[in-house]
Parts: sequence; structure tokens; C-alpha cells
Amino acid sequence: MSMKIYNAQLSPYSARVRLAVYAKGLDAEIIDAFSTPELEAEFEKLGPLQKVPLLVMDGKVMPESEVICEYFEDLGLGPSLRPEGAENLARMRLLSRIGDLYVMEPMTKLFNQINPKGRDQALVDRELGELAKGIKALAFYLDGSPYAIGGQMTLADCTLAPMLFFYEQIGPMFGAADPFMDVPMLGAYYRGLKNDPHVTRVIVELDAALRKVMSAKPV
Repeated sequence: MSMKIYNAQLSPYSARVRLAVYAKGLDAEIIDAFSTPELEAEFEKLGPLQKVPLLVMDGKVMPESEVICEYFEDLGLGPSLRPEGAENLARMRLLSRIGDLYVMEPMTKLFNQINPKGRDQALVDRELGELAKGIKALAFYLDGSPYAIGGQMTLADCTLAPMLFFYEQIGPMFGAADPFMDVPMLGAYYRGLKNDPHVTRVIVELDAALRKVMSAKPV
């Protein structure tokens, strides 16, 4: 079985797939899609979306992080990252859905407003409000378990771990000393999740990629 994943280290969606790969112990070649002009050109030929992550497996091309992770599950690769029972499966998918739609969307808009020079304060205030609602929704659907769903990693954790890394980073940029102050259960969940070695690996990768980008920004 041949597996390549076109990746960007700082992408939370790529990080979601990397976490699933690490947790499952899959033998995948992870390629920085934008590291050279040749690789970028190769990546662009693989499909119209031209977004990472992108899976190429035995000649089949699969985009979209959630689809890729579910594809691994459907193929039965590695330990299952789906919980048992219809209710738990629904909650797993709900947490990922809330994260993608109600946390990542406002957070993406806020990252474009990090520099105070030229900042649109009205946009910032609006998106911070939307982000707070999304974060509270995530906290509402957690039950205090070590992982998002019970006592083992699921695809919900693969979604939330990279997302909460960025949430913790972005809060202080807009004046929040403790981004988890109003959602202590979510903060406890994230701190506990970082004890998982696969999560730790992804967080270290994200932190290194973020530091590299921030150090390259002009003062």
C-alpha cells in the first residue's frame, strides 16, 4: 500500500490528518506541498481544490481532512478512531462540525487581523463574539472524559487538538490572558489531551511551524 499526504505543517486541517496517521501507526509519506516549486506544481496537478491536506493512496486522490480521516476508518486501517454506539458517533461528528464551522471560521478571520495596524475593530469584535459562541458550544458537548468521547482518542480529538492549539495562541493576541477562563472544562480537556504522545507530537510540530512563520514576519 502506497500512501502520500500533501501537507502544510501549520494547517490545522493537515494536523488533523497527521494526528490520525500517528494514532493509527500508518506508514505514510508526509510531503510539504509548498516546500519547492516542483512539489507545488506536482500538488496542483492532483485536483482542482488545491488545498492541503491531500491524500494519494494507491493511485486514488482524496481531498478534505474529514473525508480522509473517515476514509482511513472505512478501510479499517490501524486502531479505530470511531467510538462505539450511534449516540457517541453522532457526538463525535457534532464536535468536529462545531469546530469546523463555529470555531475555525471566525478564528481564520481573526488571524488576518493580528497586526494592530490596519485592524478592523468592528470585524474583530464581531468575530470574537462568534468565536466565543463556538467555544462555549464545544464545552457544552464535552462530558469531562479524558478524551472528547470517553476514554480513548477519536476523530473528534484529531479535529479539536490542532484547533485548540490555535485558540490558545490567538487569545492573547487580542487581549485574553486566559482564553479558557470562561470554559474551564474545555481548558482541562485540552491540557489533558496534550498528555497523549500523538497529540504532543502534533502540538510540537504546530508550535515550531508557527514560530518559524512569526519570526519571518517583518517587525
